[in-house]
Amino acid sequence: MTESTDRYFSPDYVGARQRFREAVDASGGRLDSLKLAATGPQGDDLTIDVAWLGSKKPRRVFIHSSGLHGVEAFAGSAIQLQRLEEGFPKLPEDAAIVLVHVLNPYGMAWRRRFNENNVDLNRNFRSPLDKTASAPPHWQEVDAFLNPPTPPSKDHFYPRTALLMVRYGFQSLKQTVAGGQALNPKGLFFVGRTVEEGTTKFQAYIQERLTSVERIVAIDVHTGLGSYGQDRLLVDAAEERESVNRAMRFVYGERLQQLNGDSVAYPVQGAQHHMYYRLFPRASVYFATQEFGTYNPLRVVKTLREENRWHHYGAGTVDHPAKKLLVQVFNPNDVRWKELILTRGADVFRKGLALALTGHPEVESLDAGTPLHCI
Repeated sequence: MTESTDRYFSPDYVGARQRFREAVDASGGRLDSLKLAATGPQGDDLTIDVAWLGSKKPRRVFIHSSGLHGVEAFAGSAIQLQRLEEGFPKLPEDAAIVLVHVLNPYGMAWRRRFNENNVDLNRNFRSPLDKTASAPPHWQEVDAFLNPPTPPSKDHFYPRTALLMVRYGFQSLKQTVAGGQALNPKGLFFVGRTVEEGTTKFQAYIQERLTSVERIVAIDVHTGLGSYGQDRLLVDAAEERESVNRAMRFVYGERLQQLNGDSVAYPVQGAQHHMYYRLFPRASVYFATQEFGTYNPLRVVKTLREENRWHHYGAGTVDHPAKKLLVQVFNPNDVRWKELILTRGADVFRKGLALALTGHPEVESLDAGTPLHCI
């Protein structure tokens, strides 16, 4: 099990992309590559690679995406490689499977959570007309602590964090830190001043190809929040999503969790699911973020803070300990953790595909080779 588990996890962006492309070719799928202007550490090109299997203009589609947060891409990429290798059921003529490999290639290549403009892309799926800026509560004090304009150093992170938590409360502080901010372009969780190149190209790509879509089931893979190796399916808590969430809870059970104050995560502006709602208002959209836990959230934030300081106020090189530690925090080099990623990732994939193809939440899974018929 160890060797078969490890072989799906790639050491870097270039290797992961090459393996994904080869696996798509072997599967008979179509490959599209959305090239970005930014480059990798060795000057290599960066692309968002999309595998398309099935109908070119589907009524029903299952979308599985990875790497929106760059350094978190290793898990989602591994799940996609395993699914491509093991194969898919025969698709009806009006259905498609779409695998989106590394939505933030700059982040994966440079060992960052953010993109080439320091933007958190899960705060950037906005309409081009949306110029909304936000000022989180208590931002001035939190910014001074979270984003010091110096290279990494020991500065009593944990005691200072404890004082802020006592002063403002954990939930309020969590939302201020991670909910997204438009005030400090070199700070953590920056939403951007405009819609980014990668975000723009992916939105245009999806919109052009799903003009006939009636049902979308989308799973976006992330790592970092929650219990070690366990996953949560995070969904929009908006009232108008209630019926969709009931159907997804039937499929995924207690793993489903709404994005609210009680969640392991937090509601944000400009998240990816808002794009699907905006672009396809007439379609039934079932969107969930599959979040795999790694380490304590304070450790995660501390590591993000140190990498960000190195990137902006140090040399920014990818071999610095802050960069290497960031990879370890979001992609633990642990066989047990990786086994859970692949097992639970495959389960969510199969059930999501079944929901997309049948529209019936009571259909739990479909094995490779299972014939399906149009409904």
